[in-house]
Amino acid sequence: MKDEDAAQIIRLLEELRDGQKLQLERQAQAMERQAELLARRTDSAAGLTAHADQVLAKSARLVASARTLTFIAIPFAILLLAFVLWALLAQTAR
Repeated sequence: MKDEDAAQIIRLLEELRDGQKLQLERQAQAMERQAELLARRTDSAAGLTAHADQVLAKSARLVASARTLTFIAIPFAILLLAFVLWALLAQTAR
């Protein structure tokens, strides 16, 4: 092997090494960007979860209020219907 061939091989190996080093740096930068993006999405998901919990709590209060109203309104409506029927029957009986 001649000195020129050896020098050319060394130059090619150095280029390969430099290319691999550049590729590793770019991969490291890409991984950092992905980590930042993941952190932002995790924060966003945490905010959405908190909002969903608030909505669920509000809907639970609404359902509880509706149940209470139903237990009060249905017997009252039945009594009112019974009174109207009694009044109509009393009117037609005369």
